Amino acid sequence: MPSIKKTPPPAPSADQFYKAHGVPEDIKSRLESTAIFLISATRRSTEQTFELGEHLEQAATLLPDGTVEQWAAERCGYTARHIRTLRATARNLGAYRQVLVELAVGPTVVGKLSSASPEQIEQAIGVARETGRLRVQDVTAIISSSKEGAEQEDVDPFDVGGPDGLKAIVALKVREGMKSFIAHVNGIRAHIEEALPKQNIVKKTLVERTALTARLARAELQSLAQFVTPNPAAAFVIHPTSIPSRTKWAAVGDLLYNMGGEDTWPDKAGLRTWLENEVLPLLNWVAPKPPESRALKAEAASVDVVPAKKATAKLAKGSKLKAETFPTLKEGLESMFAGVGIDARVNLNALEKKTTIPTLSEALAKPQSHSPRPAVLGEAKLASAPAA
Repeated sequence: MPSIKKTPPPAPSADQFYKAHGVPEDIKSRLESTAIFLISATRRSTEQTFELGEHLEQAATLLPDGTVEQWAAERCGYTARHIRTLRATARNLGAYRQVLVELAVGPTVVGKLSSASPEQIEQAIGVARETGRLRVQDVTAIISSSKEGAEQEDVDPFDVGGPDGLKAIVALKVREGMKSFIAHVNGIRAHIEEALPKQNIVKKTLVERTALTARLARAELQSLAQFVTPNPAAAFVIHPTSIPSRTKWAAVGDLLYNMGGEDTWPDKAGLRTWLENEVLPLLNWVAPKPPESRALKAEAASVDVVPAKKATAKLAKGSKLKAETFPTLKEGLESMFAGVGIDARVNLNALEKKTTIPTLSEALAKPQSHSPRPAVLGEAKLASAPAA
């Protein structure tokens, strides 16, 4: 007659645990099934190590937060460290379970590997495939070498000698210098785009807001893109080289120089044309704006617009043209969307649904992220352009 294994009753301490934490009977029965599996595990294989971790992870979802270690210790006799290792094995090595079982990596090594990063785990698996085995000391060496590499990355590059230290400084300069330069170009462009929609552009105000930033941006461009060389006629004079002439970046440097002083700006009659046809296109070339996504275009096609009456154009005095009636707002919007390939049907009946679109000034008033490099020097009135 086959022997029948009886489930051992819960230990007195476990009963007290269940009562103290108000564990319901149905949850208690499920926890007891898990406890029997944990207690009956004798000679553990790699596969069984993962199963034990999975059962502990499941028990943690049934118990109050932070009590699974106490339950497993009182009910199953596990130590807190063993419980944490088994749970980490199930969580962190679940994706590598099949590979580790096929490579016959032992339970002790798996436990050591459970605290490793994905890169370290991949490296350890590579060692196991090359050598045919993976030992605890192998995993320890991999983890410690990675920590040493991380500590080396935290070293100040200005304290590292040789070409490696100089390369690190150059990389830092390029990364942070480019962020600062682009941020200053964006700031100049923002002020110009804010001023253009206005009927009257106040040249003095715009110069005060952009001139010092333009000077700083030009110096940053020189620092990033130009070398230094001694003067052929006087070797004791060191000056930066020039960006190749007749190139776009040379034009950017010249533009920023001209924007650095009020005297080098066009007069009021040609100011708007200069800003629209020369300044903005070049700034957009330096710091291109991200293209509008299709999702935004599709959303624009479904915007509910309040109906408007037909408007009549007002002609200036002395004009020989006759006043014509403009199309309705519905017709104009549908025609505009059709021009970009969107078949839009504007709903003019939804009077309650209004989409408020921020003005250009409101959009540009949002703060922009700047790098920790030197900030703009503030606003000042400039009388003349800086020396070349």
